[in-house]
Amino acid sequence: MRLLILSGVKSLQTQIGNTIKLEKAVRSFMKIRKDYQAKFIYYDQPNEFGVTPVKKKAQSIRSFIRNIEKKWGFIDILLLLGGDTIVPFFRLKNPCDDSDTRVFSDNPYASSDDDFLIPERVCARIPDNKDATFIINQLEKSVTMTHKSFGMTARVWRAASRNVYRSIGNINDIKVSPPVTGDTFKSVWLQRKDFLYFNLHGSKLSSHWYGQDKGMYPVALRPDNVDKAQGVVASEACYGAYIMEKSHKNALSLKFLSEKGIYGFCGSTTIAYGPAAPPSSEADLLVKYFLEYTKQGLTLGESFKSAKIDFVRKALRRNGFLDDDDQKTVLQFVLYGDPTLRFQTKIKKSVKRKK
Repeated sequence: MRLLILSGVKSLQTQIGNTIKLEKAVRSFMKIRKDYQAKFIYYDQPNEFGVTPVKKKAQSIRSFIRNIEKKWGFIDILLLLGGDTIVPFFRLKNPCDDSDTRVFSDNPYASSDDDFLIPERVCARIPDNKDATFIINQLEKSVTMTHKSFGMTARVWRAASRNVYRSIGNINDIKVSPPVTGDTFKSVWLQRKDFLYFNLHGSKLSSHWYGQDKGMYPVALRPDNVDKAQGVVASEACYGAYIMEKSHKNALSLKFLSEKGIYGFCGSTTIAYGPAAPPSSEADLLVKYFLEYTKQGLTLGESFKSAKIDFVRKALRRNGFLDDDDQKTVLQFVLYGDPTLRFQTKIKKSVKRKK
């Protein structure tokens, strides 16, 4: 399998300074992954394939990737190093009538044609947090299984959340907000887990996630609540993966990733949608598929890709088309972290989802 690690050296240096230690860590990362044909390329520098460097524009970078493929062959896994200021998100037209003017998305990077709703390859991103060590730490993480999970939901979505959580844990164990708040939250709940699932409110203007019940929106989770957390995070919160001009101090996604035990983060860059009760649809369904595949033993990247493919197939079987909410869901969800990590579970043919 071909693995392309892609970044922009000029913007990377602006964000983190000297790149020598990072480049050394990337080389070590590639050397360890013997099952992959791995390359590390800067889109704004000359490369071994003779592909012309490009400027820091999403569409130009996408074209650069396609030109690399013409010389090297199909890229199975694309790992973007850096946040929006280094490898820009695509600003896509919002299919929904809500306050998001654009949808921040990595979906076009995962596809070679104009129909980028369905990913052709694994695509993940390691944000920079303006810190080389932050990126290096993501590259050096490994999985320790505990066979335990944690879940938390806003009270109004309790029934819907239980339907998602049942694939990874006991539905009676899921925490509900209210009554649980940031003040009563115990960080130990997030320690020594495989999966961390959240169905809470979020805002791009706040560092907190919120519960809901009868007009009350209490703070349910704060960055200081997630110290020493462990596991894969799957969040349905609006703006849960929004990282523009953010750091680990004011974005829960980056705070989670700053913890040594967090293997990856799946979340939405914009306003997300989901049902109040089963059956699962929209964000609930996508996250449910992601968790199920990860538990089966697929890599985080393959789990994320497969979740999107299955989500689209389910929508087509149900309606014959993707409605506006479905389209936005596929576009807005991103994966942060090392896409090659997996829980060491043997994968049997019988556990694969029937198409």
